[in-house]
Amino acid sequence: MKLLTRESLTADQWAVLRDTPYFVVLAVSAAGGTRLDGLLERAAGAKAIANGINNDHPLIRLIASESEMEKEIADLYARFAGPTGPRFSPAEIRDLAVKSARQAFEVLNSKGGELDAYAYRTFVAGVARAVAEAAREGDVMGIGGRLVSDAERDVIQAVTNALNPAARQQVS
Repeated sequence: MKLLTRESLTADQWAVLRDTPYFVVLAVSAAGGTRLDGLLERAAGAKAIANGINNDHPLIRLIASESEMEKEIADLYARFAGPTGPRFSPAEIRDLAVKSARQAFEVLNSKGGELDAYAYRTFVAGVARAVAEAAREGDVMGIGGRLVSDAERDVIQAVTNALNPAARQQVS
């Protein structure tokens, strides 16, 4: 079985697949918590994406390559953070992540096979989980709180549904 590669995608299709995990990191980390929580969560997201270099799928490895990560992180910082702080609300960032995940599903559905879609969904879900579990929400100096907040669960579920709409319809 031939796996989807970068060469079989247009520049726009590749950008969607590359960008979606980063949008998910931003959306889950923006879902709540303190500034410190956000920093810890974004760092965990970058680490989870970088760990994709060990993935069996060539597209996941390419997304996780150092050159792609550096380029994407610089681009996202310029577009969404900047020196004056966040430019978008958590709801707007969530919507961008869900939209990007839907577009990724469309690319995978039109260009790739089930193995490509599975590998990508699993990768993005692992990134989202790493971000959500990086900092406890509602804790006081590390005591109490929840590992994953309801707002983070909502973002993760929305992204998961966008990446696998058939599964959502079967569950509903």
